[in-house]
Amino acid sequence: MSTAVPAVTRRRRGGLFARIFITFVVAAIASAIVAGLAGFTFATRFSAQWVAEVEEQLEDYGPRFQAAVGDPLALQELTQELGEQVDATVGVFGPGGRKVAGEGPARLPRGHRRRHNPQRRGKGRPQRTGKPRVLPGSRMEPPVVVYGLSDPVTGKPAVRLGIVPRPGFRLFIPIIALSLMLPVLGGGAWVVSRSLARRLAQIEGSADRIARGDLHHRIALPEGAPRDELDQMGAAFNEMADKVEALLQGQRTLLANVSHELRTPIARMKVLIEILQDRVTTLRDRGDESRPVQRLDKGLVDLGIDITEVETLISDLLTSGRLELRHGAAATLQTTSIDVHALLSRVAAKADARVELDGQPQLVADELLLERLLSNLLANARRACPDGRLSVHAKPDGDMTELAVADEGPGVDPEHRETIFEPFTRLDQARDRDRGGVGLGLYLCRQICLSHGGTIVVTDRPDGASGAYFVVRLPARGPQA
Repeated sequence: MSTAVPAVTRRRRGGLFARIFITFVVAAIASAIVAGLAGFTFATRFSAQWVAEVEEQLEDYGPRFQAAVGDPLALQELTQELGEQVDATVGVFGPGGRKVAGEGPARLPRGHRRRHNPQRRGKGRPQRTGKPRVLPGSRMEPPVVVYGLSDPVTGKPAVRLGIVPRPGFRLFIPIIALSLMLPVLGGGAWVVSRSLARRLAQIEGSADRIARGDLHHRIALPEGAPRDELDQMGAAFNEMADKVEALLQGQRTLLANVSHELRTPIARMKVLIEILQDRVTTLRDRGDESRPVQRLDKGLVDLGIDITEVETLISDLLTSGRLELRHGAAATLQTTSIDVHALLSRVAAKADARVELDGQPQLVADELLLERLLSNLLANARRACPDGRLSVHAKPDGDMTELAVADEGPGVDPEHRETIFEPFTRLDQARDRDRGGVGLGLYLCRQICLSHGGTIVVTDRPDGASGAYFVVRLPARGPQA
């Protein structure tokens, strides 16, 4: 079976990776330019001009060096003087390539010793005295200008001058190259990583909001076609959220319609129960206390209780369905200014709860829905502790009004404090079907809070006692349109 390809996958691809590729290509080109300039400077430093300068200086210093052969102190002074003139280290090396005076390495480089040792036959041409020779370096070694000096007694080659560019200059070039390349590479990597981190954080935050139940939220995307793969991922995520919301919307609509249609047959059954109860009453008035009449009377009472429970369930489903289908829009609420003390006293009397007021809380809300919310919380608390004390508390908190219901029951474990607000969730025996709970009361409470722009949470009691503490926070001036 073929699967339709989402629209986002047919759009232009490669934008993100193209930008990364371009960034590093630019960095590579910049690095190549820097390396080329460094190489050009390095090569220029050892060009024929530099060699000519060394040879020119040797024309003046050559006779002086020749005269100083055999005098280490004089050779030392001359090597320092010549080195300052040509910006190089000048050393005097014996026939084996070992330094006997001057500066520079202790021995000539290995390649120079092997190829130009006049005492090794077949290993190079003998060094002629009084004539400089440029010996190319091996691999990354610089060239060496060698100048032969002869023994004043025998006239045979005795020592050689080795003129090598100063190491400080060789290290200066790669340091400059690195100092220029690293900012280019680091800047490009910082720009790309910062952009990626910011956009990924935005997608993560949007996904978290949708996962927490805000199905109307969408990831913000630029207008037009997606620029790169992250935009495509965001568009695919929004499309998924649209489909999930549409699916849930359809289920809610179906549930609301079914619940609405069930109200008519339930109303008929209630009327029939009343008629049958009237007949039973008539039979008892005539003195008929037979066993069938008693069983019929008890069965009608139990049936009436069950139908009332089903009617309450359907009413909760209809109320929550309407709030969800209208997205909690404030315009659908019948908001009025509420006398908080009178409302709390009315709902607390039904559950034998204590009322506590802190200050003068103000509240603009749908009074019927708010009374339903508090009644559900108190009924739920009474089922959790049939013989314990209940309290309902109200206080102002800035632009919000806080309502709290406390009981002395077993409380709610931290890992269940989110799931209890899901529909048809019952956690323990205190909230089972046999004791009146069907798992919709807290779900409806959350929908009423959301429709008013408020929140509801459950925590431990602030006084440290055992029990649950449900906190409702609603805008004091009413929900925003």
